[in-house]
Amino acid sequence: MEVTLYLDKGDALREEGFFESKVSDLENKLKALNFDNAELAKSNEELRERVKSLASRQPAWPKGYRPRRYSPHGKKNNA
Repeated sequence: MEVTLYLDKGDALREEGFFESKVSDLENKLKALNFDNAELAKSNEELRERVKSLASRQPAWPKGYRPRRYSPHGKKNNA
């Protein structure tokens, strides 16, 4: 007596298709995240240069403004 065993490939194909779908979704997410990362890196560099230039410049006081040291109780420093 000869027995023929048929393997159901439908479940295996469905599982393989499921994982292929997951892989393609993850690849698309990865591309989007890489693009966002590149935009943020570029923006960060631009802002870093701007902050560096603003932090290193001499402060410009308004015309006629003279900063004074605070002296409590109206006492003057007589040295």
